[in-house]
Amino acid sequence: MAISSAADAIRPARFDPAPIIFFAGVILTFMGGGMLVPAAVDLAAGNQDYKVFLACAGITSFSGACMAASTYRIGARMRSREVLLAVPTTWIFVDAFASLPFMFSELRLSLTDAVFETMSGLTATGSTVIVGLDSAPPGILMWRFQVVWFGGFGMVTLALLILPFLRIGGMQMFSLDLSAQAGRFVPRITTVISRIALVYLGITVLCAATYRALGMTPFDAVGHAMSTVATGGFSSHDASFGFFQSAAIEYAASGFMLLSALPFYLLVHAARGQVRELIGDSQVRLFIAIVVTSIIVLIVWLATARGLSFAESVRGATFNIATLITCTGFTSQDFSQWGGFALILLLTMMLMGGCTGSTAGGIKMFRIYILFESLRGQLKRQVYPNATITIRYNKEPVPDVVRIGVTSYFFVFMATFFVLALLLAAAGLTFEESFSASATALSGVGPGFGPVIGPCCTFEPISDVAKWLLTFGMFAGRLEILIVILPLTRTFWRA
Repeated sequence: MAISSAADAIRPARFDPAPIIFFAGVILTFMGGGMLVPAAVDLAAGNQDYKVFLACAGITSFSGACMAASTYRIGARMRSREVLLAVPTTWIFVDAFASLPFMFSELRLSLTDAVFETMSGLTATGSTVIVGLDSAPPGILMWRFQVVWFGGFGMVTLALLILPFLRIGGMQMFSLDLSAQAGRFVPRITTVISRIALVYLGITVLCAATYRALGMTPFDAVGHAMSTVATGGFSSHDASFGFFQSAAIEYAASGFMLLSALPFYLLVHAARGQVRELIGDSQVRLFIAIVVTSIIVLIVWLATARGLSFAESVRGATFNIATLITCTGFTSQDFSQWGGFALILLLTMMLMGGCTGSTAGGIKMFRIYILFESLRGQLKRQVYPNATITIRYNKEPVPDVVRIGVTSYFFVFMATFFVLALLLAAAGLTFEESFSASATALSGVGPGFGPVIGPCCTFEPISDVAKWLLTFGMFAGRLEILIVILPLTRTFWRA
């Protein structure tokens, strides 16, 4: 009997899919409700697509409500395995239903294009296959803005709820008591997420008011504010921010993009008057240092090598460094014409990304900071083999499990980057396009390099195979890659 009890003690906990389906159903129900907004916009504009949005809203909300009602159980718990699996499952369900308006509206996108466009929005990437945004129905434009705005907030909640489990993002380093207790969402998490939601909404409103004051129409101001704060990069114009021809708007956008690339949990503290916690954070200081240095370097390059005026160099360098390091992907000009040095610098910005706990993508500043500190520690060990060297973050020791997790994630990210680039090359993309498309998908940036997928163009001309590869790349990159890989391992199901 004792042996049987011991065996039961080490037996993996039974996998329960019900909470996963319930969670996805709840999100779908709210997503269906969100479709009423573009329906109202189309109705006000006299566009018949409002019927499409009403039908899609009914289908989505009904399906979500059925999923939630059929799996609801009082006292149900989500253990770590269910939590990790709930994220990709929900993302897939939401992508499938959110793509319906793209297929049945006036745009009539194919299944491949609709799924690509929706995944680009949900992951706050900003790549698009739509040509003719200036003449597109207002409802579908609003839906694109909504999808990217919801996706941006989803990135923040993902960092809060999932990264502590994976130990690859450093969220368990921060004093927010965000660890899961027996796999359940504790009240503290709910409080923190609620506060972050208010800050997220507040910055969006402030950004929209700023854009409106600088000359944007009310529709453009609200939509671009949603896309800016989500660092998503969707625009209602083919020329993106180049449409407005305004230095003031570009500088304002740069400021809000950089603000949105900071950790939102620290922005909550800053909103409550604790600004020192924000400016004293190690990854924030590293982020600011990299941004300032990169802008100065690019200004010098544009002024000397490209012959631009000082004002043009400052404007171009500030906006494009901001839009790429925050992984937003807005464009104001074709930076692919700036030469090899500028492209390498901008590609580096794309891969680095913003801070952990923000809407930005990329490798993230926390991981880069830990990698630098680990390298410095290793160099010291070469000189002082017997010395005890401790890696610190915000003056606190970094546990070995975090350091190893960050190193492992960096390896997985770069391996995925090269494999995806190789597959894209096999799908018909050129060398430049393959590497930039792989980077833009995994980092959630938006535009690539070259005359086909560069800042002047869209992803519409590439093959369907390449689009599906990039769809997976956006999905994996924004879900921190390991969340996608873990369910495919035997260890995950035995845990």
